[in-house]
Amino acid sequence: MRRCLLVAVWFGLALLFVRPSMPQAASDADRDSPASLQAAYDRAKESKDWASALAAAQKLVGLRPSAENLRMLAEAQIFSGANADALATTERALEAVEKEKPADGQPDTAWKDLKSKILLTRGNAFLRLRRNADAIEAYNQAAALASNPGLSYFNICATTYNVGDMQASVAACRKAVQADPTRANAWFVLGSVLFATSTIDDKANVVITDETRQALNKYLELAPDGPHAEDVKAMLKMSK
Repeated sequence: MRRCLLVAVWFGLALLFVRPSMPQAASDADRDSPASLQAAYDRAKESKDWASALAAAQKLVGLRPSAENLRMLAEAQIFSGANADALATTERALEAVEKEKPADGQPDTAWKDLKSKILLTRGNAFLRLRRNADAIEAYNQAAALASNPGLSYFNICATTYNVGDMQASVAACRKAVQADPTRANAWFVLGSVLFATSTIDDKANVVITDETRQALNKYLELAPDGPHAEDVKAMLKMSK
């Protein structure tokens, strides 16, 4: 009996010293799976950690050089300062997207939107390289394909404004707010350009049009605490 008791006690003590099994660390294969790399890219983009985004995108392209993976790589290259590399990557992305085009008669809205996004990224690369005319051309091509061309038109609106082409800027801004009325910055640029071309009366008041006032007020409605709010309030204050 005593022997049995000792065995039982020993067995109980042994159980106390059994190490719990540790969870296995994620394998390299798991970390480098397309889903994991996509998640890593998204996290890095959200936190603006472009070095990590670039690394994830490069691995994704290595696994599968699809149009979307190449577009993400180009995006990461732009924000990492590798603008010439990004432009070359968009060339590859455009070649890839043509190979992914749906067969005749099949739905192609998603495909057109993807090609539009690639062209937007291409325009951004041109813009970083100070090739403004090429950027505007790429944005126009993107707008022609997008199911919602608001961002494409806003990019044209902002680019033409920055180079001083006020007429082209107004036209593009109008298209931008028509396509996406929630884009506050498009309303701001539209209102600013129209304000700059307004007349002055004999009491030094700026005589603005209804469209100008609507654009400025719309910006304040959408972004009351936005970075341009004080400028907009100042313009409205000196207006008649």
